[in-house]
Amino acid sequence: MSRRDTRTSQSPQYAAPIPTREEILRALEKADAPLPDAEYKLVVCGDILEHTPDPVAVLKRLRQASAPDAYFIVSVPNIAHLAVRMALLFGKFPKMERGPLDKTHLQFFTKDTAKDMVEAAGLKVVRTVTTGVPLDEIWKKGEGSAMYKVASRTQHLALNVAPRLFGFQWIMLCQGKDAPTETLNV
Repeated sequence: MSRRDTRTSQSPQYAAPIPTREEILRALEKADAPLPDAEYKLVVCGDILEHTPDPVAVLKRLRQASAPDAYFIVSVPNIAHLAVRMALLFGKFPKMERGPLDKTHLQFFTKDTAKDMVEAAGLKVVRTVTTGVPLDEIWKKGEGSAMYKVASRTQHLALNVAPRLFGFQWIMLCQGKDAPTETLNV
């Protein structure tokens, strides 16, 4: 028996069908998602906002559901990554199964446009970090080898030198613009 079947059979309040990701996003965009106000202390938007027609509306609705001092972790792919720039240089804009050019993306972000998005939703960026290309995903059999270690160290160096060029993804820690300023150890 699946988790859904178990919940339905044991608890009548769970008898309604569980909404799909698309239904949840539509409700968030229309600002009528069934979320309590000022409830959540942490909101994680991991690789989801680029799939929405109006990510600012989604963040605004989530902001309404969050406590005044809540933190938001927002992760979006970096469309300005070197690989994308090279493809554009050669006149290509390939749609892919994953990554910054994922064929299901409706929005594309640079570091600056991601910051503009969260600020338009009434959030302030507390800290931004970037991630590199997930080497373990693209080189599955290389992990642990000397060449893999060299590639990993080279990527870390490149991220430190030019994060806007070599960053694969932006991860922002945000809070409401009116939230009390705290020092975080992150």
